[in-house]
Amino acid sequence: MKRRSFLGMLGATAGALVVQPTRALAGTTRTPAQAAAAGTPDWATVRAQFRLPKDFAYFNTAGLGTSPRPVLDVLRQRTDRDEEAPSPAHNEDDYTRIRGKCARLLGPSCRAQDVAFVSTATEGVNAILNAVPLGRGDEIITSTHEHAAVIIAALHKSQTTGCVVKTFEPDLVTAQGNVDRIAALVTPKTKLILISHVMCTTGQLVPAAAIGRLAAERGVTYALDGAQSLAHVPFDIAATGAHYYTASCHKWLMGPKRTGLLYVRPDRQLAAVPTVVGAYSDAGVDFAKRTLTLRPNAQRFEYGTQNNALIYGLEAACDFHAAFGLDELWRRNSRLAGLCRSGLEQTAGVDILSPQDVPSRTAILTFRVKGRDGRTVAAALAAKKLRVRTVTEAGLNAVRLSFHICNDEEEVVRFLAELPGAMRGQ
Repeated sequence: MKRRSFLGMLGATAGALVVQPTRALAGTTRTPAQAAAAGTPDWATVRAQFRLPKDFAYFNTAGLGTSPRPVLDVLRQRTDRDEEAPSPAHNEDDYTRIRGKCARLLGPSCRAQDVAFVSTATEGVNAILNAVPLGRGDEIITSTHEHAAVIIAALHKSQTTGCVVKTFEPDLVTAQGNVDRIAALVTPKTKLILISHVMCTTGQLVPAAAIGRLAAERGVTYALDGAQSLAHVPFDIAATGAHYYTASCHKWLMGPKRTGLLYVRPDRQLAAVPTVVGAYSDAGVDFAKRTLTLRPNAQRFEYGTQNNALIYGLEAACDFHAAFGLDELWRRNSRLAGLCRSGLEQTAGVDILSPQDVPSRTAILTFRVKGRDGRTVAAALAAKKLRVRTVTEAGLNAVRLSFHICNDEEEVVRFLAELPGAMRGQ
């Protein structure tokens, strides 16, 4: 995308927001071939779409994304509109369109009816755990590197039902090692495999399709926490074999905070039983006759009055990403991570914890400083306006960086130059 065309798109966006905010960047979706033909995007202009200070390098999109101006504009205008003409209802045609845009982030096989809006991946994880029948002695398999959203929900399920949580240590050397470690834990009592698609700790991309085949062979329900893969890693959800997938939209998609998605595989939708239902969960209800029919798709997991501004802001985030194409963003972000990794490999006293296996790498990079507390290093970097995240999960005591559209090569070079001093606490 050349400078002129990108500026033109932003200008058109600003005008469109006043009249039709839900179509802020409509018509800008491009294939990787079209993106290549258009030339390299003007990333300095892209960076200006974020409210981050110019001297502040934000390397924590994996924790919380910063929303670009088109998303913020839609949020403000939709909020004003809803306050000027309040209504508890929503436009179902609009919601179907927006679900469809979200579905495309999960690959060409995913349809609007396969996804439901949830508040966060945490809500999605709980919905999955509650939809899978789990009783005393039944087993859940997950990893030791999961986010609190999975850890706490799984332990709570264990405490309330008597099911057993079994874990494996991720293999950072070979992808197949993870499949083997899961296979070694599966027994006739195993009812659910629930793991991160991309680990929040090290950025490891798990061999989702191979694990899906294992789950199918053993007759086990398979679910992915996609908080770190949605709008980060291009994939086709059907190829993974997952029955369920959930993700927050406030990370890599950079959508409004408190938005998320829940995917239910088509062959599971009628059997999936939500534990929280209400208005909009049903396809038909007659209280006098005591009859209720839930919606025959993933939307049976939606309920109650929604914050319309968040949903339309989510559409703006989808459109913003579509303007570049996930493949193009994946290539660029991976290149930034690779540049930083090369620098870390040449920095004495640094141990890189992210995968050795190249196909398992993502735009998340985690390292440990020998003899130093990760929190101390992160604090020293923060003092230099370099925002990273400390990794305390699994006792790693490490530092994590994540690279996205709001970052550039100059920030990576600056980080590598400042790191030695931060390692000394300076």
